[in-house]
Amino acid sequence: MENAMLRPAKFLRTLAAAVALATTAGCTPSEKAAAPAPGAEQAGAWYQIYFEAGSSRVKDKAEIIIRSVANLVATEGPSRVTVIGKTDRIGAPPANVALSRRRADAVRDALIAVGVPASSIATSWTGERKQQMATANEVDEQGNRVVDITVLKLPR
Repeated sequence: MENAMLRPAKFLRTLAAAVALATTAGCTPSEKAAAPAPGAEQAGAWYQIYFEAGSSRVKDKAEIIIRSVANLVATEGPSRVTVIGKTDRIGAPPANVALSRRRADAVRDALIAVGVPASSIATSWTGERKQQMATANEVDEQGNRVVDITVLKLPR
């Protein structure tokens, strides 16, 4: 079952830098996301949307997060949204890269559907690399079946 949650604010500054690095490092060469602009700062929050094993379907429960991100972008002015898809270690690494990409694309499409400008979204994926919870191969860990979303406020 999918859980959606907002992380505490005290982690945001550190996570913004980590997400920026993960976004750049986790992209395929032809899909590199733009790095945050100099002077960009955390606009609001870091969100996570969890998925069922093997699925890239964004469940209805995630709608509150999708709408929260859209509202934040609408009220904060120029923003950069990073979307990073991840997987657990069930299955072959190439299949997990493809699954993490589908998850990131599904969240990106949901954000666009509620009004977040496509040009403000940087999408990347890491497959089973850079997991939140280190596990052995073939371990089913929901905490790693996730898309991370951050919003950076750009300088005006």
